[in-house]
Amino acid sequence: MRIIILILIFLFPFSQAHAEKKLTLQDCIDTALKNQPALKAAQAGVAAGKGREIQARSPYLPQITASTGYSDNRQLGGAFGDSTTKSYTTTLSANQMIYDFGRTGNALDAARSSARSTELDADRVAQDVILNVKQAYFSLLQAKRLIIVAQKTVEQTESHLKQAQAFFRTGSKPRFDVTRAEVEVNNARLSRINANNTVRIRTIALYNAMGIEPGGDIVIEDILSDSTQVPLYDEVKEAALKNRPEMRKADADIEAARSRVKATESDYYPTLSANGAYNWAHGTASMGPFRGDVQDSWNAGITLSLPLFEGGLTKGKVGEAHANLLIAEAQRDTLKQSILIELSQAYADMESAKVRIDVMESSLQKARENLFIAQGRYEAGVGPYLEVTDAQVAAVTAETDHVQALYDYQLASARLLKAIGAEGQISNPKNQIPNNTQ
Repeated sequence: MRIIILILIFLFPFSQAHAEKKLTLQDCIDTALKNQPALKAAQAGVAAGKGREIQARSPYLPQITASTGYSDNRQLGGAFGDSTTKSYTTTLSANQMIYDFGRTGNALDAARSSARSTELDADRVAQDVILNVKQAYFSLLQAKRLIIVAQKTVEQTESHLKQAQAFFRTGSKPRFDVTRAEVEVNNARLSRINANNTVRIRTIALYNAMGIEPGGDIVIEDILSDSTQVPLYDEVKEAALKNRPEMRKADADIEAARSRVKATESDYYPTLSANGAYNWAHGTASMGPFRGDVQDSWNAGITLSLPLFEGGLTKGKVGEAHANLLIAEAQRDTLKQSILIELSQAYADMESAKVRIDVMESSLQKARENLFIAQGRYEAGVGPYLEVTDAQVAAVTAETDHVQALYDYQLASARLLKAIGAEGQISNPKNQIPNNTQ
């Protein structure tokens, strides 16, 4: 028994500390960046872009081919009768592009810009993942706060019920107060059940945002009331157009489209290349009475290839490339407008939520005072129970609206960070937005 008691004494504090470990917002973000399938797919897209860049560079290097085989050729008739050739041949050939008027160089530039585009798209996915984690995190904090409100409401309504029952037993208050209090208790308990269910649902949503399988309850750090510095609109506007991965990706797509136009126009010009091959042969050749061994051979040459007529193929490709460039430029302009709208909305939501927090804090204080006064009047026997229920409803509404304002403020802050392209640069859970966002 002494041994068992000692083991429990030593193990229990560690287990309790492990159970009470709180996950910070940054912990959840780090987990999501490691496990989210969407980000893994984006990273695979980056690797594919690098592979296309290597393919575009390959024409600069010699193209070397080796082959081997056996042949048995028979020809019937002829001046010397039937002829037969049997040989084993091994061939090593090489081809080197010398000059193609920028076709390969522009294709390589396009591939590099496309690879950069995939990298920036991965950054965009990472920022979306971070925003989803923040939204799920703050939603869970909101639900946990509302559980506290629901539990407090249950305790208050149960206290009111006991007071109403006491007054009814002494005959100072009617039965109506008791039944009304019972209804309030049941409503409060139902709200608590719904609040607990909301916490379970939002816990699963946070697990999903982190890209891991749902488990038990999550203990997270409550930062719902943390303040965030609001920068000037002109500063965040400039930062958004510079830092947003979508804008930089659009620029990379335009550069890739321009390079493709130049590469396609190069199809009008000739291509100069060098080639050579060496054949190792072993076998015999017979032509009537003549016999001999098959000999080794080699060849080398320079080829100039000039397209003369392709039925409008190159012209059509050039026209398509120019159209794709115009599409990319139009998409960038459209994206710029949508980013500015998103930024303005997030900025306005953040300012509005900040004002609502101040208003709701004042309203919450007044609602609590009114509830305290109504409870005192009822306990003193000078106030009706309806006054208590009205004050109770007002207090719960004020508590809920205050929590909602805190959640809206944090969510608007997270969206503003994403709008200016600073999501991935934030490493502290308080989401401080720097004034000098570069």
